[in-house]
Amino acid sequence: MILIYLLKVSACTFVFFAAYQLLLAKRTFFNLNRVYLLLTLVFSFTIPAITIENRHEVVVHNQEVPLKIGYNNDGFAEKDYVDDGKANFNTINWNQLLLYAYCFILAVLVFRMLLMMLHIKLQLRKHTLNVNGAVVLVDGQSTIKNCSFFNRIIVDSSLKADQRQLVIKHESVHVQQLHAVDKLLVNLITAILWFNPIIYFWRNAIDHNHEFLADRQTARVADKKEYASLLLNLAVPSKNIAVNSFSKLPLKNRIMMMYKEPDLKYQKLAYLAILPVLLICCMAFINRKEITVEKTIGQNQPSADAAQAPNVYAMNYLNSSIKVNPNARAAFKEVKPTLIIDAGHGGKDDASTALDGQKEKDLNLRAVKILAEEAAKRGIKVILTRKDDQFLSLRDRLPKQEATAFISIHHNTASSAAVAPFGGIEVYVSKLNPNIRINEELGAGILNRLKQQNGLAVKESLKDASLLLLRESKVPEVLIEMGNVSDVKTLDYINREKNIRKISNLILDGFVQFSKRGC
Repeated sequence: MILIYLLKVSACTFVFFAAYQLLLAKRTFFNLNRVYLLLTLVFSFTIPAITIENRHEVVVHNQEVPLKIGYNNDGFAEKDYVDDGKANFNTINWNQLLLYAYCFILAVLVFRMLLMMLHIKLQLRKHTLNVNGAVVLVDGQSTIKNCSFFNRIIVDSSLKADQRQLVIKHESVHVQQLHAVDKLLVNLITAILWFNPIIYFWRNAIDHNHEFLADRQTARVADKKEYASLLLNLAVPSKNIAVNSFSKLPLKNRIMMMYKEPDLKYQKLAYLAILPVLLICCMAFINRKEITVEKTIGQNQPSADAAQAPNVYAMNYLNSSIKVNPNARAAFKEVKPTLIIDAGHGGKDDASTALDGQKEKDLNLRAVKILAEEAAKRGIKVILTRKDDQFLSLRDRLPKQEATAFISIHHNTASSAAVAPFGGIEVYVSKLNPNIRINEELGAGILNRLKQQNGLAVKESLKDASLLLLRESKVPEVLIEMGNVSDVKTLDYINREKNIRKISNLILDGFVQFSKRGC
C-alpha cells in the first residue's frame, strides 16, 4: 500500500536527518553536506521499495491418499448474506479515503509550486529593465529581486555598483552549482511527503547549505564585514521557495558560518558514522518475503514445479447441451487453465470478526491475492470476483465466463452452539448442484493435497452446504474455509504470509490435478 510505503520513507528521513543534525550540520564541509542531504533523500525512497526474498527448500515425501468422496456435517457457520434492508450501509473505505485526501493535498501543493514559478515569470516580464547575459536588472517595484531563478540572476537596479557586484557574485555560485535543481527536487519531495514535519526541516537545511556555499565563495573576494552588512541591509522574509534569495531571514547561522574557521581534514572521518545509520535503515525498512519451496518426492509432480502450466482441455460447463463438431481434428482442444477466485463477503458485508479485530472480508481478500500470485507463477489465468473492499451480490459473484474451476475463499468462526469448534481448513460443496460429481472430484482432490501440510488441521472429508454459490455455479466450484479466526493458534498461523502461500500452493496442486483429468 502506497501510504505504508510513504510512512516508511518518512521514518527513514527522520533517522537520516537526526544523524545529520547530530554529526554534520555544524561542519564546514558544505559540499559533502550537500551530497549527504541529497543522497540520503534518495536512499529514503529507495530502501522501503526494496524487497528481499528468502527462499527455503523443504523436501516433502508425497504420500498420495487415494481419491475418496466422503462427507462430514458436524455443523456449519457460513451463511449466505441476505440484505433485508436493515443492513448497515456504511461502506466507507477509510484506506481509500485517506489515499484520496493525500492525493488531493499533493495535487494542491504541486499546483501551488507551478503557480509560484508562473508568478516569477510574470513579475520578470513586467519589471525587467535590462538583460545582460544571465543578469536581469529589475526596477524597485519588483517583488522578485536579489535572487537567482534557474540560470537567471535577478538584481535590483537601485543598488550601488559595488553592492550589485556582490549580489551577482553570490548568486552566480547558485547558478554555476545548479542549486535550482536541488530546490526543485526537494520542493517536489516536500509536496509528496507533506504530512512529514521532518521534510520541512530538511528543505531548510538544503537552503542553508546553498547559502553557506555561496557565502564562502563570495567572502573570498569581498570584505566580510561589508558583505555581512549588506546581508543585513537586504534581508527579507523567506516567502518564495522557488528562488535562491541573496539575503533572507534568519541570518544568524549564515554569519556564524562565514566567520567560523574551516574544519580540519581529519574531521571528515565523521562522515563514516553514516554507514551504521544506513545499515540501521536497511535492516529496519527493507521488506522481507519468506518463500518456502516444497520439493516433493514421490509419484506425483512436485509442488515446486510451479512455473510449468498444466495441460487443460476445454470443457463447456456453462452450456446445458453438448455440441459436437464433426470436422474437429482432435478429440480435445488444449486451452490455458482458468481459475476464478472469489474473496467472500466485502463492502457492507463484513461477515465475522477475528479475535484480533480483523474483518473476515479483509482476511479473505488477502488470502485470495496471495493465491492469485501463486497461480500466476504457474501460468494459470486468474479471474478475481473482487480486487478490493467491494460489496457484490451473490449472483454477481457467479461465473459468467468459461473457466476450469471456481474457488470461493472464506474464514470460519466458532459457532455458539458448537461444543468443540473445528479450528482448521474445511472444503465445501453442495449436493444440490446438478454437477455435484464433478464438484466432488475437485473438492476431494484439493482436500487430499491440503492434508499434506502439518501446520493446520484439515477436515478429513468434504462438507455439504446449501449456499447459493455452491448450488448454482455451472463451473466446477468449491468453498474453502481457511481456518477458524476465533481460535488463537489458527489465527496466529494464518496471519503469517508464508503459511498462506503454502496452503495456496496445495490448493493449486489439487486444481492442477483436477484440470488434467480430461473429459
